[in-house]
Amino acid sequence: MRYFRIYADERHIQPRILNRETLVRPHIQEQGLIYEELEHRNYMKVELEREIAFLDIVNSPIFMVTKEFANLIRVYCPAVKFKYMVLFDEVNRRAVSYQIPALPEIDCLHGDSELSRDGNTITRGILCGEKTGNAPIFRLKGAKGRYIMANLAFVESAYRREVRGMGIEEFVVQ
Repeated sequence: MRYFRIYADERHIQPRILNRETLVRPHIQEQGLIYEELEHRNYMKVELEREIAFLDIVNSPIFMVTKEFANLIRVYCPAVKFKYMVLFDEVNRRAVSYQIPALPEIDCLHGDSELSRDGNTITRGILCGEKTGNAPIFRLKGAKGRYIMANLAFVESAYRREVRGMGIEEFVVQ
C-alpha cells in the first residue's frame, strides 16, 4: 500500500485571496473548522495575472478543487459532501468555480514521523498502514497544516485525467 500527500504544486502560482477575512475568521487555521464556517455557496475575490491559468487544486485558505477533480473524489468516495467556492478575478474579469470536499479525517501519523522545529511541517512522513483503512483519499488528522493523503490508485487516476498543478510527496507506510 502506497500513500502520497497531494497538494497544489508551489512551482505554479496560486491566486492571491483578497477577502479571506469576510468568509473565515483570521485566527481559524484548521481545515475542518474552516469548512464548517463556510456557507454552502461562497465567493472570494482574488488576484491572478491574466496570463496565468487557474489550476485544478488550490490549497489556501482551504483545500479546494475543480469540478473534474471533485468528480474523481466522488468516484472513490461517494459519501463525501462538498461546498462550493467561486474565485473571482475582478481585474481580469474571470471567475472559476471550485468545490471544497469534506474529506474524512484519519489519525494515522506514525510516532516515528519527523516534524519541523515548529511542528507545523512533516519533514519525514510515516503512516500507520492498519489505521488508514485503505481509504483512497483523506485528511491527515493530528498534523498541523494541510495534509491531504491519497493512495496510489487515486493519484494515478488524477494523473490520467491530467490534473493541472498537483504535486505529490510519498509517505512511508508501516
